Amino acid sequence: MKKRLSFLLTFIMLLTMVMQVGVSAQSTYTVKEGDVLWRIARQYDMDWEDLAKYNNLANPHLIYVGQQIKIPTAGEEEVAEVKSNEVQISLLATSDLHGRIYPYEYAIDSADADAGLAKIQTLVKAERAASDNVILMDLGDTVQDNSAELFNADPVHPMIKALNYMDYDTWTIGNHEFNFEKSFLDNNVNTFNGSVLGANIYKTDGSYYVKPYTIIEKEGVRVAIVGLLPPHIDTWEAAAPQHFEGLAFEGTVESAKKTVAAIAGQYDILVGAFHLGKDGEHGYEGASAVAQAVPEFDVIFMGHAHEKLADLKVNGVTMIEPGAYGAALSKADIVVTKTADKFEVTSITPSNIETSGVEADADMLAEFKYVHDASLADANTVVGSISADYIENVDYITGEANVTTMPTSQVEDTALIDLINEVQLFYTEADVSSAATFTNNMNLVAGEFKKKDVAYIYKYPNTLMGVNITGANLKKYMEWSASYYNTYVPGDVTVSFDPNIRGYNYDMFAGVTYDIDISQPSGSRITNLLMNGVAIDDAKTYKLAVNNYRFGTLLGLELVTEADKYYDSYSEMQDAGRIRDLIIKYIVDEKAGVATPSLDNNWKIIGNEFEHPLKAEALEMVKSGAIEIPTSEDGRTPNVKSVNVYDLIKDGKFTEYQSLTLLHTNDMHGFFVEGQYDGMGAAKLKTVFDMYKGMSANTLVLDAGDATQGANLVTLSKGEKAIEVLNALGYDAMTTGNHEFDYDQAQLLKNVSMADFPVLAANVKKADGTDFLTPYVIKDVNGIKVAIFGLITPDTTFLSHPDNSVGLTFEDPAAVAATLVPSLRAQADVVVALVHLGDEGGVYTSSNLATNVTGIDVIIDGHSHSTYPNGNVVNGTLIASAGEKTKNVGIIEFALKDGAVISNGARLFTKAMSLNIEGEPTVAALIETIKAENAVIENEVVATTPEVLLGERDDVRTGETNLGNLIAESLLDISGADVALTNGGGIRTSINAGDITKGEVLTVLPFGNTVRVIELTGADLVAAIENGITDYPEAKGAFPHIAGMMVEFDSSKDAGSRVTSLKIAGEEVDTTATYTLATNDYLVAGGDGYTMFTGKKVVAEFGAMDEVLIDFINASGTGKGAITDRIKDIAELTSAFFYELFDIAA
Repeated sequence: MKKRLSFLLTFIMLLTMVMQVGVSAQSTYTVKEGDVLWRIARQYDMDWEDLAKYNNLANPHLIYVGQQIKIPTAGEEEVAEVKSNEVQISLLATSDLHGRIYPYEYAIDSADADAGLAKIQTLVKAERAASDNVILMDLGDTVQDNSAELFNADPVHPMIKALNYMDYDTWTIGNHEFNFEKSFLDNNVNTFNGSVLGANIYKTDGSYYVKPYTIIEKEGVRVAIVGLLPPHIDTWEAAAPQHFEGLAFEGTVESAKKTVAAIAGQYDILVGAFHLGKDGEHGYEGASAVAQAVPEFDVIFMGHAHEKLADLKVNGVTMIEPGAYGAALSKADIVVTKTADKFEVTSITPSNIETSGVEADADMLAEFKYVHDASLADANTVVGSISADYIENVDYITGEANVTTMPTSQVEDTALIDLINEVQLFYTEADVSSAATFTNNMNLVAGEFKKKDVAYIYKYPNTLMGVNITGANLKKYMEWSASYYNTYVPGDVTVSFDPNIRGYNYDMFAGVTYDIDISQPSGSRITNLLMNGVAIDDAKTYKLAVNNYRFGTLLGLELVTEADKYYDSYSEMQDAGRIRDLIIKYIVDEKAGVATPSLDNNWKIIGNEFEHPLKAEALEMVKSGAIEIPTSEDGRTPNVKSVNVYDLIKDGKFTEYQSLTLLHTNDMHGFFVEGQYDGMGAAKLKTVFDMYKGMSANTLVLDAGDATQGANLVTLSKGEKAIEVLNALGYDAMTTGNHEFDYDQAQLLKNVSMADFPVLAANVKKADGTDFLTPYVIKDVNGIKVAIFGLITPDTTFLSHPDNSVGLTFEDPAAVAATLVPSLRAQADVVVALVHLGDEGGVYTSSNLATNVTGIDVIIDGHSHSTYPNGNVVNGTLIASAGEKTKNVGIIEFALKDGAVISNGARLFTKAMSLNIEGEPTVAALIETIKAENAVIENEVVATTPEVLLGERDDVRTGETNLGNLIAESLLDISGADVALTNGGGIRTSINAGDITKGEVLTVLPFGNTVRVIELTGADLVAAIENGITDYPEAKGAFPHIAGMMVEFDSSKDAGSRVTSLKIAGEEVDTTATYTLATNDYLVAGGDGYTMFTGKKVVAEFGAMDEVLIDFINASGTGKGAITDRIKDIAELTSAFFYELFDIAA
């Protein structure tokens, strides 16, 4: 059975890697625990002395776990010598040591098998014993964490002393070096014996704070090493500007370019020693961006991301990162060849040497035993007691204390987060507090309360801030936090987290009650937000408690200002004001030394329908290890994909079940070119379709109508080019929409005959009672029988030109379905109604169909351009709709067992999700061909004008123009409505006097909008005009261009109360009367603020506005566009009248 495409791609990548390993295994051997050189040599029928000589081992008896031993390839008669004109340089690097000398984590009082500089020292000694050409670098985040702060007052900090002890050549400053007073950083810089690097850190006088680079020479080879770090220190440490006082930070790429240019010609090997991950974050550029911009780098050593990488190349630059805490020593063996006047790099061999299994260096352990002893003693200082466990099940699924799936502390309220917030509220006297989970396994367990317990639950040395924040900005902050969750999709039985967001950036709040609706997109998830039972007031100011890091975040998000800060624990208490210390102080002083769990359950996740017949079995698979929940690529965010039963069926985890996937679109209107305001386009549609077909062969692609009319890409050929595109996309069936009837019946039937798939409509009959189109089709999808029938709205007879439906009868969709479905039900496992009915008013809606007809498994709908993120369920029937213009692909998943549907669910693949995928080349080429053919048509002269038709941006958005009038008049003419209105933002340019080409009209009206006629009241008309003139005299895209009415307004009045007169046919509008308005489909959907148009009854529809305008000009000329003051500002007249009154009075 096929795997999901993502797993398939992973498998292919892994297979490639395995094949590479298989090849390299013939020439290298990785040392394992217990290995000695003579045994390795014997495996390859070699003398151990020859093997030692081949590998340049100065001490053959000193090899270490993870070391790569080169094995001569078959046929080599002699052990190779390093050529006399070659030099090998070994570059070694550590990063993100975070206070670890011993292989020990003091916060949990436990040994760490793959951590600590003492283990790194064992590896470094071996490397130096093998070669004198070794350069050792540390990439930053060195002096913070793991009780390292205990020694901040030492003349030389133990971590700096350890780097010196090991003879590090360079140290790049990391962002966590700035967590403390600037004087502490200065001391560390001054006491490090090697070169401290940071090319993007400047003093206020413009000079460098530390060296931007250093050049080290080995056997005449000049190695230049450039240091960089994230430039966001001033944001992250914004709450404590004294930490970076007198310093400024520059962008990474900018600094790299500048530095490399400055040292051109001075090096043979160029090395990056960056405290940067491969990817940027928070708006700055990462190491990959530097490699793209500055390909002169031979190798870039990376840090910050805590990721292990040794097989990455970007733009020809070798990239390597050792992970964190001393888990590995990154190594790059660089061979350079001496030429007549320089050295040239001929090979770079990157690797990460793991420290797991490596013995810590005994001499170093002895040297720094005082650090270990003091850290242990401090960690085990008893400060109170814990009455009960704060979290009973630390792992949400397994219940274990070690998280392997997802932390309970991030999916529901816990007493632990409540404790942190309780402390913060107490000391700041705030209304609201926020806190995050810093360690997945964090918990307080019944027993003695020791300092290490606090370090474990609060990893960072943050201080506490109190800030004033408006209710509106509090909501924005909470929405920012809630973006941590992935959006729920049907079939999910667990919550999951966004892989691009770190857990420390997900905050949970106290002082308020709220729900997080994960069925909604990011930015729209916080609901039922109350304080003491009262809704948060957007305009009111509240007091908020946050840590200093989050204060910097809020400054960056522009949700607070520096002036909003009213409390700073560091200013009040210095080091005693760190939140870790405040937690201890609170328990000791306020709780008599006894920490007792208290849980208020003030928030919860909603919008997740996790109940599914297969849920329990799926979770058991997780517990047993049969299903592994993935982490982010860098390993720092757990649980980045929800357990989804439909995926599991596709993956063959439930062998008794079958999956069925329906991909669907609707109302595409020929918008097959990706555009800023349109959808993903046809080429990306094809990529998405192929992707899901790759995940499961049980996949069908369906369309619910209005695909062949709208954009000029397809209308110029009367829909024929649309059929070509649909064929290339591989559709299995579609229903006709009303706009397919915008062409005459002969053209519609020609288009149908061109299609490689059936076009369905069960309720359209010819005069003799026979079917006009195929009513239904039954597909056999690998043994699953899928019946698909089509329905179209009977309103087609007036929504499209009435002449195009002459001789046809459009029967009641529900009545037809009620007769047809029982028959289909008897023949099929799944029954699909592919309909073009919509959900806007009237009786012919998809909801009405679901209410009156049972036995349909899913209704795939079009016509109203509705977007249902997870579908709607009406009378037990799922209704799905994917919006319009290729903005989404609808995805419906079915689980079946023994031919019966067990469950189904709907979701969307959105345009936003398509941003990082490539369009399928064949379809992309087809679109380009159609565009080229259309270009010939667009050069055709279609009309003439004796004058310039004014459509410049500033003109159409601030007042009446002849082109705006002409467009409004064309709408009025074709529709026969009472009045017409279009928005200035939809008019994009002017038309010069003389011949008018089709292309010129398309440039004026590029959006493919169609004409719609709606019924509305006079009050709605007045509201519409008010909406369009709110910003006057400033430009606004909503400015109304009108026909059939005369409007006067007073711009000196408040927005919303400016219209003083609105006349139709010479009479003042009756606000209670009903009128018909011709406008465009964008405004009917509420675009440009015309929300008063949404939900109104659509009484007629016509074609594209560009065609309507061309026909009108040819029939009536351009005279009706003349300026007539049909929308006029009378403010100046009013002012003049009052001035005159004042003069008379005087």
